[in-house]
Amino acid sequence: MNKSISLKNNVIANYIGQFYTMFIGIFMLPFYLKYLGAEAYGLVGFFTMLMSWMVLLDMGLTTTLQREIARLKDKVNGLLELKTLAASIEVFFLIVGIVLVFTIFLGSNWIATNWLDVKELSIDTVAICIKLMAFMIGFRWFVGLYSGAVMGFEDQVWLNKYKIIITSFKFIGSYLLIVYITDNIIHFFVYQLIIGITEYSIIKIKLNNYFYKVENAKLSFSALKEVAPFALGIAYTSGIWVFVMQLDKLMLSHYLSLKEYGYFSLVVVISNAILQLFQPIGNAILPRMASLLSNDKDSEMIALYHKSTQLVAIIIFSTSGMVAFFSYDLIYSWSGSVEAAKWAAPILFWYALGNAAVALLSFQYYMQYAHGNLKYHIRGNTVFGFFQIALIVYAVHFYGAVGAGITWFGLQTFFLLFWPGYIHGKFAPGIHKDWIVKDILPILLTSILYIGITKYFVHINEMNRILLFIMLVSLGIIMFIVNTIGSNIGREYFLKIIKKVKI
Repeated sequence: MNKSISLKNNVIANYIGQFYTMFIGIFMLPFYLKYLGAEAYGLVGFFTMLMSWMVLLDMGLTTTLQREIARLKDKVNGLLELKTLAASIEVFFLIVGIVLVFTIFLGSNWIATNWLDVKELSIDTVAICIKLMAFMIGFRWFVGLYSGAVMGFEDQVWLNKYKIIITSFKFIGSYLLIVYITDNIIHFFVYQLIIGITEYSIIKIKLNNYFYKVENAKLSFSALKEVAPFALGIAYTSGIWVFVMQLDKLMLSHYLSLKEYGYFSLVVVISNAILQLFQPIGNAILPRMASLLSNDKDSEMIALYHKSTQLVAIIIFSTSGMVAFFSYDLIYSWSGSVEAAKWAAPILFWYALGNAAVALLSFQYYMQYAHGNLKYHIRGNTVFGFFQIALIVYAVHFYGAVGAGITWFGLQTFFLLFWPGYIHGKFAPGIHKDWIVKDILPILLTSILYIGITKYFVHINEMNRILLFIMLVSLGIIMFIVNTIGSNIGREYFLKIIKKVKI
């Protein structure tokens, strides 16, 4: 199969899958708020936050397995090496997973009583929900490992079909459950656990199919030892990043009431959607960049790096700009709650802009990952990571959720100004100026101009919810088109059209 077509298909599949899962999650959230209540939905947000912290126990093995698959899948005896490595990692996951599940299970009463600020739900109900979360986390943790393996095989079209089906059962099934059968939050989590077991079973079978012609692999500590330096580098930096990304959410789960945390979960869902918009591109180009470098195709890798940056900048600036500057209108038109919109809008503004910076910062990591050299990533995240953690603790403790949002935006913007240039100088000297001036700056300036004109001339405060939402979506689509035209990608595309017309 032609590789460029394969990459294109993977990017398209990733976006379809990512957009669907993001869209249906955002679309269904107002119904969760309506039928479960803000406090019960706060438990859903708490579960999502706990899942994010599980990256700490991954020890970088998922990312390492994905990279090893991309590197070895086409080599002689590569599948045998990969099956040995995968089996060894699974044993590690099983041991840690058992400890993890029972730790959360046994600590459920303490979490419900001493950590969460519960006002409406009973403590017993909350404790039971946390017990169910423990088992859900165990299954979904393995799903993350197996999904990474499938991405390493670049079988992302199948992976996204699978995600769409599972996500439909998760959200549409939950909606039918809480609207027509029971709105009990315990029953909601029981249903999610059943879906989690099904999800695990399907993707486990898929992974086994890659190795069905390979002889049985024996557990090998030497296989783990061989990839340990790269895995530990990933684990260390991922651990710091989890602290940076999730510390505010963990602290706020304690400082806010469970109802307010439900509103804060709206901010988390929308701001995380911004990050999810660029992840399909990252998922597609990471194995391809590593593969190009391993085959001495450095110039092709750099060209892919530039085009991917432009594409991400178009998507992220269009989305984050609209979300940030129309945050109140977005939350109100979406949730129908004036109270939620007033509480969350000032916080969402800063998180949306901060996550735009995070999206662009990811590219310096892609460069290091592709080269298999994470020493600068480790050093940078150590120094700047601990600095961020200290400031986030201070901001949340003294200034709450708004302080956390402002701090998040300031830190990510500051990091973006100097760190990618340093990394580019180490791995791809000479590309940083073009990366800023050609790949990012034109799209950023176009976005600022568009937002300024839109805020000045378009007045949408008088509209009802449906018209308001349609108007916001329309403005976002127009902004995406304008940004595309203002980018190198857009200019190249239109030049090709002009040449064809002349012919």
